[in-house]
Amino acid sequence: MKKILTLLVAIFAFATLTQAQSAFNINGGYSWSYGVIGAEYQLGHIGIGGGWMPTSMPGSGEKLNSFSGVITWYGGEWWESCYYTSLAFASAGYRSQVSYNSGAWTDDVVQGMGIWMFGYKAQYGNLGMFGGCGVGWCSEATVFNWELGVKYSFGN
Repeated sequence: MKKILTLLVAIFAFATLTQAQSAFNINGGYSWSYGVIGAEYQLGHIGIGGGWMPTSMPGSGEKLNSFSGVITWYGGEWWESCYYTSLAFASAGYRSQVSYNSGAWTDDVVQGMGIWMFGYKAQYGNLGMFGGCGVGWCSEATVFNWELGVKYSFGN
């Protein structure tokens, strides 16, 4: 009896997953989680993605690239407007430099940063807008962060 029940649960779970609607999203805007350009695969209420943000050191202006990975839980399917929350990691989320006596910039610190975000996604067909705020943290600092952008969804 346990084997039959286990088999029925497995068949139900597989059928549910195969019927779940999915979408591939392209994101653009300003986001600590997705950078200025990013991509995401959303299956049901879960999205997994990443992005790129061009950034620079705060004093010298030396250019850096920050790459991020993010997992998001949406309150609705990809075609629905809904609230969302996400956890992300940005490879160059924290940057710091020091200048002693107006000299050269030294003591460069670049550190990855964890990011938690909460926001709202407004979806209009395949086009959507999103905005949110949250907190970023690492061993050096804890800071407020925000995001605002658009997304285009290729859904089935």
